[in-house]
Amino acid sequence: MGKHLTGGQSEKELAPLIGERVSVRLYEDGGGYRDILGKLESFHTIRKKDGSTVEFNPAKISALRVVLNAEFRAGTGAPLSLRILDLEIAAAKTWPSGSLEVFGKWQIRISNGFSFRANSVLPTGMAPYGEPPFEISKSVNYVISKYDEKKLDPIFHISLPIHQELDDYLSQNGWESLYEILVMVGDTRELSLKAPTGEVIESRRLTESWLDLQGDRSVNEILEGYPSKFIELNIDRKTVAVGRLSIAEGWGILTRIYVAENLRRSGFGIEIVSALARSAEAAGCNKL
Repeated sequence: MGKHLTGGQSEKELAPLIGERVSVRLYEDGGGYRDILGKLESFHTIRKKDGSTVEFNPAKISALRVVLNAEFRAGTGAPLSLRILDLEIAAAKTWPSGSLEVFGKWQIRISNGFSFRANSVLPTGMAPYGEPPFEISKSVNYVISKYDEKKLDPIFHISLPIHQELDDYLSQNGWESLYEILVMVGDTRELSLKAPTGEVIESRRLTESWLDLQGDRSVNEILEGYPSKFIELNIDRKTVAVGRLSIAEGWGILTRIYVAENLRRSGFGIEIVSALARSAEAAGCNKL
């Protein structure tokens, strides 16, 4: 199953598909169509299997389909440490920072508003330290200086176990762990999804009802900074649960899942997650 798009595509719509294997049908100027199959490398280039690069005009797209590997399942594949890192990188794409500095293979992320993910360093390279451009002490000092310039506390977002040595280095030098992030993964083909007891509403933009329930407007710019679906569950015309779905690197990233405080432990959490999973599946994404 793959994600299908029709009509000319904007850069924002193509952004989450960069790196994916796609089949693109283009309108020809003289009439008819032309098909291209390969890896989408930019908003206007595709690399074919033979290594050659083909340029195209996104406005000429008639249809686009993401070609997914049928065996691409959550919880399988590469060694666990690499899968965790891949998932962190995918999640970071869906939570864009106001500014991003690529420092070796460290991503220095700085944003307005309160968000640890958007105001932290994400090492994306291999062990032991995520491949910064300099030796570790010089690299960490550079990070500190960048956040000092913005009057922010320097924070590292560390993927374990692959960057355990970086975690140890920071701990030995007086850094403290603020909290641990627990991430659950699942495959829509293996999950027991619950049918909604109310109306499921999907939007490409934030709505007042969605925002009112989750209560935090400080990260609105981040939430809409990456193509996403904002999904809500309504019972008797009242929003009882919400969530956000963003697709990157073959993963459906679920964030901002909330249930109305007075209605918790009523099964609406399962219902909104099920709705998010179905929406991902409809877009050709099975890994959550």
